Amino acid sequence: MIGNVLKSEIKHILVALDGSDASKKGLDRAIYIAKLTGAKITGVTVIVVHPTLAGTVINYKKFLTEKSEKMLESTKKDCEKQKVPFMYKILYGKPSSQISGFASKEKVDLVVIGSKGIGGFKGTILGSISNSVAQKSKVSVLVVK
Repeated sequence: MIGNVLKSEIKHILVALDGSDASKKGLDRAIYIAKLTGAKITGVTVIVVHPTLAGTVINYKKFLTEKSEKMLESTKKDCEKQKVPFMYKILYGKPSSQISGFASKEKVDLVVIGSKGIGGFKGTILGSISNSVAQKSKVSVLVVK
């Protein structure tokens, strides 16, 4: 019964990825749900570039984009091995706004996000980005610890 409900409700999962342990756990959970429901997964990485010196920003943005591309390509291969359809998108800007906006635009059914990303501080209950995505999102959000 539950499996049939999930299959009819979850066809597209967005998972936020930043290379942190929490985002890897989020990916594992998204893969598990995708296998149960037959859903496809879209991985999203958001790059934040703070303006400093023009040349430095361009080089740093390129470096982060290339690093993210490698991580997402590796993730794609891992998903393909598990027979889970995976595509990805690299976004730029404020992570919470980009993730929730992308989820609405792409009509995803579930957002999966780690409780704390790379920038998470010890002692916080819920990371500021995951908290903000949960508040802004128009679809269900699964926060993974």
